[in-house]
Formats: sequence, structure tokens, C-alpha cells
Amino acid sequence: MVIAGLAQSMNVYAGGSGTEGAAFLDIPVGAGPAALGGSYAALAKDAYAATYNPAGLGFLDAPQFSGQHLSYLDTLHYEYLSFALPFKPSSDCATKEGCASTAIGGSVQYLGTGDVAGMDEAGTATGDFSSYYAAYNLALGHSFTDKISLGLTGKLITAKLADVSASAFAADLGGMYKVQSNLMLGATLTNLGSDLKFLDQPDSLPMAAHVGAGFRPDAHWLMTGEVVFPKTGLASFHSGLEWRPIDLLSLRTGFRTDTLKELSTLAGVSAGLGLNMWGQELAYAYLPYGDLGNTHYISLLMKFGEVDRAKRNLIQYQHIKKHQTVENSGTSDSNPDYMQLMELLNANDSHFAKTQGEGNVR
Repeated sequence: MVIAGLAQSMNVYAGGSGTEGAAFLDIPVGAGPAALGGSYAALAKDAYAATYNPAGLGFLDAPQFSGQHLSYLDTLHYEYLSFALPFKPSSDCATKEGCASTAIGGSVQYLGTGDVAGMDEAGTATGDFSSYYAAYNLALGHSFTDKISLGLTGKLITAKLADVSASAFAADLGGMYKVQSNLMLGATLTNLGSDLKFLDQPDSLPMAAHVGAGFRPDAHWLMTGEVVFPKTGLASFHSGLEWRPIDLLSLRTGFRTDTLKELSTLAGVSAGLGLNMWGQELAYAYLPYGDLGNTHYISLLMKFGEVDRAKRNLIQYQHIKKHQTVENSGTSDSNPDYMQLMELLNANDSHFAKTQGEGNVR
């Protein structure tokens, strides 16, 4: 009974109903995705792909790394590390923006309680103990064209409640489709696997289907929405909005309905910001859970090679501006090199690279 009660308590804190094992897998990772209401299945073309949608790895164009610390409810803390590494693209893919034929990724999720005072059924102190849930993910993504990518994630899930341990295996399947440069669709089927069993109590994993979209109407705004169909319980909706007034700053907000059960409407709201420089982002997110308390995310997303890429784009941008100031430049329209550069850059002078505005629909 003690073990069952503790497991249910951790699942409730994780946003689950308490009837499924490893409900911590439903907690958003990364301050950026969390601030957007966890609506990230269509945006995860970065180091978060191994967790949100492995298909995003197929569109990866540079190695990335992410790390997170979350001060969760009561004594709970949530840690996250991930990486994404693209292989050299094939010859027919190398010339297409945002297209890496194959990439691998991995992540570690860890939800721990810290020290908890133990007591037996008679209320006698038995000493402190700690408990945790963890997931170790390894993912592969492959883009078949510059528009379609598929991915697969394998998971090892472990848990320990007091002196009782459990483990399970699971997999995620994902797909992405680039409708156009500023509109991406994404879908995943998550946590297909074995039961997580403590003693004689097996609990199924929180299996669910996610269908989402990310749309960037211009370089300053991003809108995202996602419908989640869990194996148990009602469907839920996640949504997010990002405003980037300047390249340095991203302001985000979101809303999700699956955290509202027995809580106020405020429990579905999220907000945050990101500080960006040469593709690196330090982000913060705030998620209130009504009477249960508030959560504070801090995360770092690093994209290696962004400085060199930005310098190259700046040189290309200056070259194009020079063409635009030349009198009688009508012949430039027929210059293949010039046209290729124009395809790489945004029409907005404040955004040098098209990859900044569209590469991740971000």
C-alpha cells in the first residue's frame, strides 16, 4: 500500500491520473517547449527531437545539445540532457535547405524526490529514503525528401520507490511533413511498450498519439497547436504562441487542457522567454499548477557551428545588397548564383538567414 500510494502521488504530480505508470513522461522538457504548452511535435527539429518527435532528426543541419533543470512541485526535481547529431547528407539532399538525410539523438529524463521521511504503517519513523523515475532514449531520424521525414525512438524506463524497483521498454514512432517553408505538420505515437510493474502491481505506460502543426506567418511570430489522444482518458489540446520582437529575445506563452483536472484554469497556462545569440538559447519557463504550486524551468539549447553559418549568411546578405544597389541590375535576375543566394535569405533585412525564420518553423 505504501509503494502504491507513493507511485500514485508521483504520477499525480507528473500530470497523470495516477492510473498509469511513468506518467512523468508527459511532463514537458525544455523551457522553450514547456512555455509553448508542450506543443512541440511539429517543431522538434533540434536537440529535443529524441523526446518530442524523432522524425525531426531528419531535418537537422548541425549538432545540438540541450540541458534542463526544473524545480518541480514540493521536493521533486526534474533533470534533462539530450543531444542530436546529423550524419553527412547524401548528394541529392545536401543542396536542399534544412535537409539532413539521417541523424541520431539521445536523451535522459530523471524525476527524483530527494530525501523523504519514511514511516511504517504504525507511524514509526524508519529513516529517510529517495525515489525516482528515469528514461533513457536513443533515436534515429531519416528524411526521404526535403519535405518528409520519419523517426524511431527506443526507451529504457526505470523506477525506484523506496527499496522496490521496476523497469519497462518502450518506443516512439514519428513523422514530419513540410507543407511549405513556414508550415510544418508533425505526428507521433508515443510510449508503446511493456508495463511498469512494482511488486504485483503492473501499470501501463502513458501511450498516446500526438498530431500537431507549427506555422510562422512572418519572422516575428510563431503559432503551434497539438491534439493529444491518450490510450486512457480524454483527448487534450496544447497550444503555444511565440513573439520575437528582436533577434535576441523570444517571448512565449501557451495553454494545455490535460493539467486542468481538479485544478483551476490557471493550471493550464504557461509562459516564458528565451535569450538568443548566434543560435544558442538560454530559456526560462513558468508553469503554475494551481493549489499544487508553481514550477520553474531553466534550460540551455546549444547549436554547434551556428557562428560560422551566421557569418557566411552575413557575407551572402551583403553581397545581395550590393547587387540591389547596382544600376541596371535587371540581368541579375538571370544570374544563377544570385538567385541561389536569394533563395537562402529572408526578404526582411533584419534577418540574414532564411534558416533563422523558417528552418525550424522557428
